[in-house]
Amino acid sequence: MGNKDFLATELNKVEEHLLKTLKTRSKMVEASLKDFVKSGGKRLRPSLTIIGSTFGDYKSETVVPLATSIEIMHMATLIHDDIVDDAETRRGTKTMQSALGKNTAVYCGDFLFTRAFMLVADMAEVEMMKDLSKVIAFICDSEIDQNEQKFDQTVDVRKYLKRIGGKTAALFSLSIGVGAHKSGCDKKMTSKLSKIGSNIGMAFQIVDDILDFTGDEKTVGKPLLSDAKQGIFTLPIIYSLQSSYKGPTVKAIEAIEEDGGESLLECVKVSGGLDRTRGLAMKYISRALKLKDTLPEGFGKDAVTDIIGKQLERKF
Repeated sequence: MGNKDFLATELNKVEEHLLKTLKTRSKMVEASLKDFVKSGGKRLRPSLTIIGSTFGDYKSETVVPLATSIEIMHMATLIHDDIVDDAETRRGTKTMQSALGKNTAVYCGDFLFTRAFMLVADMAEVEMMKDLSKVIAFICDSEIDQNEQKFDQTVDVRKYLKRIGGKTAALFSLSIGVGAHKSGCDKKMTSKLSKIGSNIGMAFQIVDDILDFTGDEKTVGKPLLSDAKQGIFTLPIIYSLQSSYKGPTVKAIEAIEEDGGESLLECVKVSGGLDRTRGLAMKYISRALKLKDTLPEGFGKDAVTDIIGKQLERKF
C-alpha cells in the first residue's frame, strides 16, 4: 500500500464506475449527469473510503463500488442544494437545475440516491445500510435547520456547528469509517478513523465558509458571498454579529444587494470574524492530527496526514 500512485489508480476506477452507474433511459439526463461527474470535484469522500479500507484487508473489487456510492450520495445532495439555492453555477459550469429545470433536477437527485443504495445493497449488511440511512437523514435534518435559520441574526456558534456537523462532517466520518469497517478493522480502529473523518469534515466546511468571503470566484467555481446573499449566516458573520461591530454588520447584511457584500466583507475582517473562524478550523485540524498520530505507520497514516495538512491551504 506504499505506492504513491495507489490512491490515484483506485480513484480512476471510482471515476469509471461513476460513469457506468449513471446510465438512464433519458439520454439528456444521462449526458448532464456525466457532465457533472466530469466537471471535477475533489473526490475527498471516496478518497477517505479508500484510505480507511487500507487499514484492514483491502479489496479493490469491494472498496471501489463502496467509494463510488459515497460520491454519488454526495452528488445527490449537491443537486438538491442547488435547487434550493436556485444556483446557476457549480464548479464553473451550469448546475443541473439551471440546465434541465428544477423538476428534472429533483428527479436526478432522487435517481442518484437510488443508484447509491443499489451499489451498497450488493455488499452491505443490515447494520451498514442503517448507518448510511442515518447519515442521509442527518444531512437532510441539517439542511432543514439551515433553511429554517435563514436571515436569523440570533444563530449562534453552537447551532452553526451542529448544522455543519450534519451537513458535511457526518458524510466525511461515514466515508472513512465505512471503508475501515468493510475491510475488517475492529471497532476501536473504525471509531478512531470515523472521528478523524468528522474533524476533517468540520474543518473542511469551516474553510469552505471562509472561502465564500475570501476565495477567487473562478477558482471556487461559484459566486462569492452566495450564502450570505441567501440569508445563510456562516461562522464569519456569526462572530462579527457577536462582536462590537454588531451594528455595522447588521447594516452591511441589509445592504448586501446594493454593494454586493463589500461592506459585509469589511465587517467580518475588522471585527476579527475571519480570524476567529480560521482559529476554530485550526482546532479541528489539531484534533484530527492528534488522533492521526495514534495510527499505525504506513500508507493510510501518510494519506490521512496529507489530507489534514491541505485543509487550511485550500483555495477551492
